[in-house]
Amino acid sequence: MKNKIIIIDSDRRTERLLKGLLGNTYELLSAHGISEGYSLVTANNPDIVIIDPLFPKKEGIAFISSVREWSDCYIIALSENSTELAAVSILDAGADDYIRKPFFSGELLSKIKAYLRRISALNTVALTAAEGCYENSGLRVEHEAHNVYLKGERIHLTKNEFKILSLLCKNAGKVLTYDYIMRSVWGPQVGGDTGILRVNMTNLRRKLEADPLRPEYILTENGIGYRAAENQVST
Repeated sequence: MKNKIIIIDSDRRTERLLKGLLGNTYELLSAHGISEGYSLVTANNPDIVIIDPLFPKKEGIAFISSVREWSDCYIIALSENSTELAAVSILDAGADDYIRKPFFSGELLSKIKAYLRRISALNTVALTAAEGCYENSGLRVEHEAHNVYLKGERIHLTKNEFKILSLLCKNAGKVLTYDYIMRSVWGPQVGGDTGILRVNMTNLRRKLEADPLRPEYILTENGIGYRAAENQVST
């Protein structure tokens, strides 16, 4: 599976350059405005976002700050603004890197490859635990066996409830957006209405949580999605 990169830039020349540079190696999606870009990010959980955050400056920097609150994707800012103050404000908002336009293709590629190597190594470690089971405070999820135990007692879940729980637990500690969960469980053809997900989540919490209104295992990030508490299984 190709790593996913989202490009957010109003400059069509930059978009064409990036597509030519990255399109054969990575899965690319592009947006020409901040609102469209935010929708793409929340729906697709990309590995990398490449953005010109200064079109306009206020909305671009707010976008970076907002995404950084719930996502650990690698954010690269590309900008023609060469002032130190602009770079500092962008990095302070949560961008991981700042590259001035015009940029060297080799520099951008090396940064992307270095980041993806680090992520691949971290994911290999995380996957070792995720493939076996998830455990946290009496909850045990056995992914391959499709078993769920709460304080030693086996819990019956529907097929979709288990899919949701397993998906969250395999990504423990990471926020998964509503759109991403729905596409993963019900397929890419699913509509934008999150009602079916909320119903399943209500039932899931009722079966797992001592107090569904104050959940311990599956936490809500309001307006964004859900995350499972950190896995306590050691590698």
